[in-house]
Amino acid sequence: EAVVFGPSNSGTASAPITYRALGKAIISGGIKVTSAWTTSSGSVMKTTIEKNLKVDQLFLNGKRQIMARYPNFNENQMLQGSASDALSKAGAAANPAEGPGYVRSLHTSMWGGESYIITGKNGNSVSTAWVGDNNRGSGMHAQYRMVENIYELLDAQGEWFYKKSTGELFFWPPSGTDLNSATIELASLSELLRFVGTNATATVKYITFDNVVFTHTYRTLFDGTGDFFEKVTKSDWGIVRKGTVFMQNAENITIKNSLFDQIGGNGVFCSGYNRNHRIYNNDFEDAGASCVCLFGLKSAFRCYNSWSGKPTCSDRTPGPANNEYPSYISIDNNMMNHGGRFEKQTAGVTMSGSEFDTIRHNTIHNIPRAGINFCDGSWGGHVVEYNWVYDCVKESGDHGPFNAWGRDRNEIFGQNDVAASLYDARNTTYVRNNRFEAPQMFGIDLDDQASNYYQDQNLIIGGGYKVQWNRYNTYLNGICITTAGEGNVQFHGVWGPNSHHYGARNIFYGSKSCIYQVCCGSNATQVKGTGTVWDSNMVYCGSGCTPNISDWNNCGSQQNTWSQWTGAGLDAHSKIADPQFTDVNKVFPNGCKGDYTPKNPPPGFKTFSMDSFGVMGTPGPDFTTAIKPFGANRGAAPGREKQFVNYSNRHITVSSEGDYQVAIISSAGRTLSRFQGKGGSKFVLGKQRIGCGVYFAAVRTNSGSIYRRFIVSR
Repeated sequence: EAVVFGPSNSGTASAPITYRALGKAIISGGIKVTSAWTTSSGSVMKTTIEKNLKVDQLFLNGKRQIMARYPNFNENQMLQGSASDALSKAGAAANPAEGPGYVRSLHTSMWGGESYIITGKNGNSVSTAWVGDNNRGSGMHAQYRMVENIYELLDAQGEWFYKKSTGELFFWPPSGTDLNSATIELASLSELLRFVGTNATATVKYITFDNVVFTHTYRTLFDGTGDFFEKVTKSDWGIVRKGTVFMQNAENITIKNSLFDQIGGNGVFCSGYNRNHRIYNNDFEDAGASCVCLFGLKSAFRCYNSWSGKPTCSDRTPGPANNEYPSYISIDNNMMNHGGRFEKQTAGVTMSGSEFDTIRHNTIHNIPRAGINFCDGSWGGHVVEYNWVYDCVKESGDHGPFNAWGRDRNEIFGQNDVAASLYDARNTTYVRNNRFEAPQMFGIDLDDQASNYYQDQNLIIGGGYKVQWNRYNTYLNGICITTAGEGNVQFHGVWGPNSHHYGARNIFYGSKSCIYQVCCGSNATQVKGTGTVWDSNMVYCGSGCTPNISDWNNCGSQQNTWSQWTGAGLDAHSKIADPQFTDVNKVFPNGCKGDYTPKNPPPGFKTFSMDSFGVMGTPGPDFTTAIKPFGANRGAAPGREKQFVNYSNRHITVSSEGDYQVAIISSAGRTLSRFQGKGGSKFVLGKQRIGCGVYFAAVRTNSGSIYRRFIVSR
């Protein structure tokens, strides 16, 4: 079971309690397999363990293996392998419900995942039960689907299957593996630590976990039956209110310097009343769902909007109904890499019904959907700054690195009710000094009714701003660069009067003339008529190119000429000029590429730092004390080593007489990995824990140590 901390386990402000690892400490939700393996058939091995276990991840020497699946695993495809005939493959199996078998697909509109449990078959057709992992209704994508946990699909190295009825565990190990000397572990628990108080006045508080590895947790995607995901307001999201570290009715909890290693579901989940936590300097690698989740309870909303219909609402009191929501949570300096491995409606950081939180200096990448997601505007007041989000929106569509909605009372009372825009989004949220790299048109995606955002000094590469039907949004001093022919600014829909939108002193740099795009039959006059003030920007689409205004998602369809746009009172004082970026090929020590500081900025533009995005140093545990000293008679005689150390393309090459140890150390002095070698050896630096940035290779021999500095870039 999970370890539960209650009020009686609390520390105090003057005497907080810290649980800190000495060396490498692992908190595991796994079951270790110790029984002997025999050959089942061909390359498939078999052992027998306890029957009817709840397990759905297998780890070989700490590395997650692949549940038997069709099509076979391919990192570069949707769902890591997908095919239109996946269901027929499941239907051809003798008993696809035995596992039970699972179906994972994308939503028909690619708004996240759609997942199902196979309940039986009729002929070659399977029956399924939807788990509810989407708030926009069930609807399986015709092409992007796969099936897994079916015995007949075990046909490739790394795949496995557990037969509950007999306890038989089948595994096709990677070539060269000796299973009888390997460590095999099966994930069983969904949660490892729970900080749960009685209520908001009897809380668990002042506890810190430091320098710990959390791993081997169950995939919460299939941690229930039927439509068990909770639908979150009128967003696109469904969630399971669980996490590897779960908090409710808790205060001043700190999780820092830790590694969330290949967990099956969410990392840290703050549910209901939570105050003053710090999630700091952690490394989230290959999470099954989201890394950090902040979700208030439904009871905290005065009028809970949903897709089942607008509620009857007469409450116009701004803010929450009670205190059952997170607030003043700091999420800073975390590495979040390869989240959403199983759940696709996920993000590095996501929230709903939360207030006054800080998301700062995080690096979030390799994400199926948005890197940072706000499900609604309740209740604002957040600061989102100095984050670096890239390689996101990889398995979904119609999103950006930063994604937000506001379908709360802002929508319930209607577009003509200006005051309603600030009933739930009552506090301004600041999005500033971030680097967002977008694969499509949206960099900061303020979707339906997402209101009261102040955006300032953001660098957006590959996308731009969305100006949707919402209010009180400010777009200042940003640099938006597109290369794929989509607009730098998307004006979506004809929204109500008095939008109070203000955009100025931005640089919009595109490869085609459609710098601005207007959606849904709108034009320049209608945009101006909403009360939008848009002026004093710099616009550039290449030498001799005159910008125009096109239709949404159709750069070749001109809605307005530039003169018609300015004639309507938009961009009247803006310039068409080349900003002359300083050095787009420069690589900074943290791995960011491109110094986009303009040599020719628009009037009033304030330059901002290009090397302060993302994590500072290297998050995660420090394994320094786990390095063992040499024995007395190992290696060459002291003073005789001829040492050579080199780094190239994620490989450290070492040549030295005798035995030696290699430690990879971050610029902050943290030991991230270590190797043993002798003579000439080459060591592979995996992307897990060793991302972009400056590192040192420390080689220690009998006669001393040498250090070599190297830089890992994208």
